[in-house]
Amino acid sequence: MKKWIVAVMAVGVIITQAGCLMMAAVGAGAGTVAYTRGDLETSSTKTVAEVYKVIEASCKDMDFEIYKQEQKEFSGLIVANSDFGKVAFTIKGKSPTKTELSIRVGTFGDKDASDLILNKIKPQL
Repeated sequence: MKKWIVAVMAVGVIITQAGCLMMAAVGAGAGTVAYTRGDLETSSTKTVAEVYKVIEASCKDMDFEIYKQEQKEFSGLIVANSDFGKVAFTIKGKSPTKTELSIRVGTFGDKDASDLILNKIKPQL
């Protein structure tokens, strides 16, 4: 009887989680942009240093006032005041050919403003 209950529970878990797994697989293969928990996340084939320079130059082009900068070998952070308020750019190297960039506008995130900013910098990434 215990085996039967465990089997039913396992099947239930597989059925209820299959959709999440399928969405994760589709999302991973389909796009390089995702909006999660207030952060707009994208990736680039450039190095951390190259992405950092792109963000820095783009902030100046968009008249964002940069007030915090941290650059390390495998990560970076640029925080600036913009027309939308505070914007934080977080850069993380994942491999020699992959760097992840996260854009967060405001405290809780603003998807539309993040999309607008990403559209401005995407051609350089």
